[in-house]
Amino acid sequence: MREKSIVRATGLTKVYGSGHTAVRAVDNVSLDVREGELVLIMGPSGSGKTTLLSMLGGLLRPTSGHIFINGVEITTLSEARLPDIRAREIGFIFQAFNLLSSLTAEENILFPAGLVPGGDRRARQRASELLDRLALSPRRRHLPRDLSGGEKQRVAIARALINSPRLILADEPTGNLDSKTGHEVMMILHDIARDEGRTVIIVTHDPRLEDVADRILWLEDGKIRDRKEDAHLWAQDPVCRMKVDQWTASLFATYQGVRYFFCSQRCLDKFRREPQAYLVATAKPQGSEHTSGHS
Repeated sequence: MREKSIVRATGLTKVYGSGHTAVRAVDNVSLDVREGELVLIMGPSGSGKTTLLSMLGGLLRPTSGHIFINGVEITTLSEARLPDIRAREIGFIFQAFNLLSSLTAEENILFPAGLVPGGDRRARQRASELLDRLALSPRRRHLPRDLSGGEKQRVAIARALINSPRLILADEPTGNLDSKTGHEVMMILHDIARDEGRTVIIVTHDPRLEDVADRILWLEDGKIRDRKEDAHLWAQDPVCRMKVDQWTASLFATYQGVRYFFCSQRCLDKFRREPQAYLVATAKPQGSEHTSGHS
C-alpha cells in the first residue's frame, strides 16, 4: 500500500460574505489523500464540492486553513508562484471539457506543456503515448467539433496528464456523457490511479462511480465525512433489502419507536401499508429514533 500523502488539508474554511450574510461554503475540512488513491467527493448541489476542489487546486484562496500538495504548502505561496505549481503538480479535468476549439486534439493535449520550462521538448513523445493509450491516435488531427463527447473527455484526460502531475482533479467528468461512455471514462481514471500511482480526486453526483472509488467523502453544509468508514450509518431497506446510507436518505418512516430507511418511494409505500409483513424478515432493527442518521 502506498503511504505518501499527495494532498493534505487541515482546517480548511471558505467564507463568502460577512456578518449575518456570511456563508461558510467549506467549514473546517481536513483530509489526507495518498498516492495512488481515487477519491470521490459527493454531496447535494450547493454543498461546497466545487469550492473545495478549487481550493485544493490552487484556483481559490481559502479563508483559513492549510493545503499541502506533494509536501508544498500552496496556501502561503504568492500568486506569482501558484501557476508553476498548478502546471507541474496538478492536472485538471472539467465537465465541459474546456478544449480550445481552434486546436487539434494533439495540440490541445500539448498545450499545458508550454507552461513548463523545457516542457515542449519532452512532451511530444508523451503525447503520442497518451494518444495511443486512450485510443485517440486516429483522431489526433481532428478539431474538437469533430470529436464525440467521450473523445473530447479523453483528450481532456490526456491534457491533464501531459506534464505527469502527481494529482488529478476532476469536476463532474462524466456529467456530459452517456452512461456507457461515462463508465469508460471513470475506468480510465481508475487505471491511471492504479497503474501510474497518481492521486485522483473527483467531484461527482453520479452514484454509479462509487464502486471504483477507494474512498467516498460526503460533503454537506460545508462539512465532510468518509462514507465507507462510517459503516454504522448504513441501514437496510426492510422491503427490498438494499443498503441505504442513513446520512443521505430522504425517505424514512418510524414504526414502534424505530426509524427505517428506504431506497425509493415505492418501498416506503409498501412498508406503510403492511409494516409487519416486512419486519418479520428483518434480522435487526435500523436503530431507535434518537440514533438515526441525518434527518
